[in-house]
Order: sequence, then structure tokens, then C-alpha cells
Amino acid sequence: MVWSTVVMFSIVCEPLQGAAVSADDIATLQANVVAWYTRGAPSAGRVRGYVRALKPDGSWSDVDYENTDRGGWVTYGHLSRTLALAQAYTKPGHELAGSADLRGAIEKALAHWVQQDYQNSNWWYPQIGVPQTMAPILILMGDAIDAELTDKAISQVLGRSRMGMTGQNKVWLAGIAFLKGILIEDAALMTKARAQILEELRITTAEGVQPDYSFHQHGPQLQWGNYGASFGSNMIQWASIFQGTAYAIDPESLRILGDYLAEGPAWVLWHGRMDISGCGRQIFRGSQQSKGRSALRQLEMMADIDSPHADRYRRTLASNRPGAANTLVGHKHFWRSDISVHRRPTWYASVKMSSTRVIGAETCNSENMLGLHLGDGVTYFHRTGAEYEDLFPVWDWQRLPGATCAQSDGTLVPSSKRCRGRSDLVGGVSDGDRGAAAMEYVRDGLRARKAWFFLDQAVVCLGAGIDSDGPDSVLTSINQCALKGPITVSTGQAVHEVRRGEQLTDNLAWVHHDGVGYVFPRLRRATVRGVGQSGDWYRVHHRESRRAVERDVFSLWIDHGAEPDEARYAYAVLPNVTVGDMRAAESLWPVSVLAQTTSLLAISSDGGRRVQAVFFEPGQLAWDGASSIEV
Repeated sequence: MVWSTVVMFSIVCEPLQGAAVSADDIATLQANVVAWYTRGAPSAGRVRGYVRALKPDGSWSDVDYENTDRGGWVTYGHLSRTLALAQAYTKPGHELAGSADLRGAIEKALAHWVQQDYQNSNWWYPQIGVPQTMAPILILMGDAIDAELTDKAISQVLGRSRMGMTGQNKVWLAGIAFLKGILIEDAALMTKARAQILEELRITTAEGVQPDYSFHQHGPQLQWGNYGASFGSNMIQWASIFQGTAYAIDPESLRILGDYLAEGPAWVLWHGRMDISGCGRQIFRGSQQSKGRSALRQLEMMADIDSPHADRYRRTLASNRPGAANTLVGHKHFWRSDISVHRRPTWYASVKMSSTRVIGAETCNSENMLGLHLGDGVTYFHRTGAEYEDLFPVWDWQRLPGATCAQSDGTLVPSSKRCRGRSDLVGGVSDGDRGAAAMEYVRDGLRARKAWFFLDQAVVCLGAGIDSDGPDSVLTSINQCALKGPITVSTGQAVHEVRRGEQLTDNLAWVHHDGVGYVFPRLRRATVRGVGQSGDWYRVHHRESRRAVERDVFSLWIDHGAEPDEARYAYAVLPNVTVGDMRAAESLWPVSVLAQTTSLLAISSDGGRRVQAVFFEPGQLAWDGASSIEV
């Protein structure tokens, strides 16, 4: 394994000198806040519906004010709806801008919230969620609402928010303080808040943007689609609000933001969707699409804010339009987060791992209740981007694609202790176009040494040293994705289709499904399945329904049996082939395996011109009769 050396650096933005802020800057900041928050103003029809439905006491009958969910607190929807009304009231040119009836409804809804002072046991809502929605309502409405109500909202609601913490939490808290500073005309508070916001716009090995442009929060854990998404959105927000004033963001900080968006989350977008491994714990209904849209919106805004580099952002945007060709091609290993991403013109693959340095998954607020193995070498293959979309309720979570897993009855709820790997020999290497990743996997008595070799047309997967002390059967899952069309199976002697059902084959040569080929270097015993699988969203995260969901699922796996001893596997995935390609090729296996032992996994490709090797122990590899490498 080759390891990279990276020089760490950070950018600290100098605070503004003094506390005085000019009247022109205050006016510009207020105008910029209004412009930012009125961009998404709802339609007049939607606003009228909200106003008609408002009860005399300022509440809405369709909002559950007794709800206590720590994640997705539905009572919070009252305040979000009030903000939507304030956006319409203030947006220049809106059909209901300045409407007296609308103003009265907003004041009534706002007074209801302040009087009832709704609370949630999740600290995030009183300290961040509620204040960051309340503050823009008060700025948008200004003198249009009762001054006593405004003062009470500032002291009671915004008063619960204090600057501090780390990473995106720090950005949220400082942003609330800046808006509060505008409301109470406290220049010193605004200056301090601005400094804290921009302190997080840096490269760090603490929580925040990492040297490889992954994003960490809750310890060394990848958070592109969760905290990292909020970070990108908030930094773009503040760059927009600060522009044209003494608070304007400096060019170097803007460069870091652009690098993060273009070299981090942009890499895990495919056809408008975010890779599951980028979504973090928030794998909800429609999460891949919603998180993908959010990342693309940020790139659109960056193209405007950072116009000299607009083409950089538009390349990713163009690649994610329906029917468009992907031009973001290459291989990148995000070494701070143990994830490798391989992008070809027509397909995408990734592998997410964990180590003694990196936490692979988490649960929080009853989210991601089955995701224990999401950092255990899970490997996704995409052509359309929809291969795994919303399969989470029906997935067999002990057969996640690419993972080697004991089929036990134990809990699958993640914890930071269980989801941090037990080996430090985990990582990857890349020349920018192709690469390799490796993982020494250790969990609950199961050990395996795994490697992935990423090539132009295929990903070759090798495993060796698979041992287990436990009584449970151990499986290596090759894939588990949405079933689309027939499954074609070759035994080396005959080719046939499997449309439904499960088939255990002793002499499997290759399998084809939905444009993807799976090839074995020698006839292999494996299970092919195409069946309906059922489950419910509640078991994934507890805010969802227990209503049964069924989806047709394609699965392919290797069973190593109970208590395997020195078991191994070898297969290649060709993500852009037809059944005709599979039938016509004399030899589909794309490489030569040079070593497949507990201590060394290695292949050669490109006619022997390229050698990729993973040494798990000191040793020597020789090939072609004249070349060797020793570590």
C-alpha cells in the first residue's frame, strides 16, 4: 500500500478592526439578508392557503404541537411556515408583498410561538434550529410587527443561542449571532460573529473541511450530505450577505470554499443523486435526490459568486443533467475519510471503509438504525444513479454491496465505538485516473483482508484470509440493488435467464444484470437472487411509517460458510456491458492475479504494463520474470 504525505494548512481570517460599522454597511447587510431570504418565497396561492387555515389563536390545525420527535420535530413546521409568509410579505414584486392581512397573520403566528414557547429535548432545536428561523423572520418584518413582540422573541428565542462549539455547529451559532447583531444594532457582536463564521472556512484535521476536501463532524466521520451540506450552504449564504460591505469574504477563503465544493461533494454526485456513502446517517426517503439537488444548487450559486472559476462548477452541473455525458472523470481516494471514488464517462463506483482513524457510520435522533456495516467496505456501482434508490426499507443490511459480513442476530444499530475500525491498515492510492483501495477488516471475531482495484472498464475485487471465530455463516455480498430486467447467468457450459427466484450455482462463470457484468476468474459457487423483498421505513429511522414496503431486488453473493478458515474470493465488476458483450468475449476476466494470500493481494492489467499490489505484511512480489518489488 502506498500512503500519501499531505502538508496541513489553515486560513484564519483577520477580524475587522474596531466595532464601528457604517450606516451604509448596515443598510447593505439588511438588503442582502432580505434578498437572500426572499429568494424562495412561496406562491400567492400557497400563502393564501396558509392564511385561511390559520386559527384565531395563531396556530394551524395540521401542525402537531404535541410532537416530541428529536429528529424531524414536526412542531417546528409552524415556524418554518411563518418564515414562508414573511418571505412573501417582504419580497419585492410578490403579489402579496405588504398585504395588511398577511402582516396580521404573520404577527398572530409569531405571537403564538413566542407565547407557547415550544421546546424540544434535542438541544439543536432551541439553540440552533428555532433561532436560525426566528431571526430572519424578525429582520424581514422589521417595524411591521409589534416592537414588544420583537423584543420578547429576541430575548427569549435568540437568547438561547450562544456562540461556540466546532465545525458546522459553530457556523450555525455564529450566523444566528450575526443576525441578532443586525436586529439589536450591535456592531461588536456582528464583528465577533463574522470572525467565528470565517474561522471555520479553513482546512483542518479537527471537525470541518479536511485536507482532502471531505468534511468531518461528530469526530473523524464523513458528513458531506449532512453537516457538510449545511456548511456549504451557510458559507455561500454569508459570502452573499457580506458582499459589498466591510465584512466581505476574502479571496483566499472563497478559494477554499470553491475547492471544497468542487473537489469534495461534487465527486459523489451521479446523475443528480448523491452516493449513499456521502449521505451520512440521513438515508431517508428520497435522500439521494434531495441531497444531490442541494449540492447542485450550491455549485450553481458558486458559479455566480466565484465567476472567474464558473466553468469549474458548471462542468459538474452539466454532467448531472438528464441524458448528459459525464465529464468529471478520474479516481480519488479521500484519505482522511477512508473512501475511494472512481468516475468513468458512463459509470461510477465507490468503496467506503473505516479504520482506527475513521468512524464508518452513526445513528442519532433514531436515524440510520440499521447502518452498522455502512463503513465496512460497502461498494456501490452506478450507471443511472437509481440503482439503490430508496431500497433502504427492504435491504438485507447484512448483505450490503461489497461487504464481508457474519449473518448474526446481533444489533445493527451503529455506535461510534463499534463503527470505528479495528485496524489502521485501511486506505487507498491513486494516480488521478485509476487506483486501489484496501481494508484489513476486523469485527466481532471476523477477519478479512480485502482489496479493490479500479481500472478503465472494471473494478477487480479480491479477498483473502477470511476467518471467523463465530458460529454464523459469513457472506461476501457482490451486489444488492434494484431488480431491473432479466438476470443472465453463465455456468461456462450454458447461458440462461433467471427472471424471478433464487439460484445457488456451483460453477458460475459470469452474471449479467441491468447493464452490469459480474465475472469470476474460475468457476465459482455463488447465489443469484431476483425476488421481492419487504420491510418498512420505520426500521431505518423511527420518524417514518411502519407500513410495509416491497421492492424487487437483485442480489449476488458468495457464502463462505460458518467458521471459515483462510477463505477467499475474486470477482470483477464490469459496469457498462451488454449480454452480447458477455457472450462474445473469449475471456472476460480483465486482469492476471499475481498474488492472493493473507499477506498480499496483487494484479496486473493493461497487458502486464500496470501492476497494483496491497501488502498487508512485509514481503516481495515478482512478476514477468524480470521485475519485483519488496516492502
